[in-house]
Amino acid sequence: MKIIGKKTIYKGKYLKVLEKEYLTKNKNKGIWEYIERKESVFIFALTKDRQVILERNYRIPLNSFNIELPAGLLDKKNESPKEAAKRELLEETGYLAKKIIQIFRSPLEPGISSSRGIIFFAPNVEFVGKKKGEDVEEIETIKVPLEKLEEFLLEKAEKENIDLKIFGVLAILKKKCLI
Repeated sequence: MKIIGKKTIYKGKYLKVLEKEYLTKNKNKGIWEYIERKESVFIFALTKDRQVILERNYRIPLNSFNIELPAGLLDKKNESPKEAAKRELLEETGYLAKKIIQIFRSPLEPGISSSRGIIFFAPNVEFVGKKKGEDVEEIETIKVPLEKLEEFLLEKAEKENIDLKIFGVLAILKKKCLI
């Protein structure tokens, strides 16, 4: 595969739509449409009593709610990914992370986007009070016992949208002996 051209089709506040022209191994030309977006942070937060903090977040593209990890874009100037993760967790859920560990960085949807996500683990988070969030955000905080998380997600998946990243992060945390 050889990239022979690239052009921006649309540029918005948070994302760009692009086309890349390429040659296949057999020298056939093609065009691939994709999205560029700022990097995101995702937080697997765990309370002292081993409750996982999730969100039931209204997602406009889905026209429904999605159960997911607290998350946000790296869109503040001079803010590190760790700082962004702590800020997003506090803003969206009211939970404060005193300790936060980066556990993984990965492409999010490599077939359609070049954006990446950074996954953080925040053990022993404490509720300090939820502030009024952004007007566009409609978020309900959900607490689920860690030992019942998979069962909860599978049960909810029958009626609601579930972000698959939760399962992947759970497996990584288990493999790294963090939970």
